[in-house]
Amino acid sequence: MLTLSTWQNRFDRLHDTSDIARRTGGQIADFLKHDHGWYHHDGDLVLPEDTALDIALVVDGDLVVHGFLDDYVSRLGMLVVLGDLVVRDLVSWGALYVQGDLRAKGLVHGYYNDFTFEVRGAVPARVLVLDDKFGDYRRGTLEAEIDGYDPAPEQLRAARDILVPEVYDEEEDWAWEEDQPAFRRPAYELVRTRLHAGEPLFRHP
Repeated sequence: MLTLSTWQNRFDRLHDTSDIARRTGGQIADFLKHDHGWYHHDGDLVLPEDTALDIALVVDGDLVVHGFLDDYVSRLGMLVVLGDLVVRDLVSWGALYVQGDLRAKGLVHGYYNDFTFEVRGAVPARVLVLDDKFGDYRRGTLEAEIDGYDPAPEQLRAARDILVPEVYDEEEDWAWEEDQPAFRRPAYELVRTRLHAGEPLFRHP
């Protein structure tokens, strides 16, 4: 697995983020205005394997990850992609902005409300899950989608039909969901654990 901080010498330090903030707008601009130690890559970037994003990075082009991308490991990662983002799976705790499309073969899972999930293009994936997370995106082709704050029961059931039962925490006690496991969301930590262990997320390939 690639930890992106080991590639820091391939990137430039981005000391002035004001131009990127103007180009993006939205909530991500607020994160760009703070000193998170941002790095910059000019042009398309290809990552050859599963990747732990543990730095704040702007990719001025497309970003292609041959595997999954996880932005919460030893340090919190933040990502701005000014082209398309292409991944197998994505789990995002931090701040994510994609100016083009976010294309995933499998699952896109955004979690935690202190950060943002913004995609100016479409999000085609098998399943898109937002959990207590602000989302601003265009819906692409999806087999199941769970809204960030008030998902319909039909959304939750559709995802459960597709995902393996091991991504659900049946002990979780959520008020109205308490006695109705079909109405629970997949658990972010269980999804992350399975990705890092190389275990499947879907009932069928």
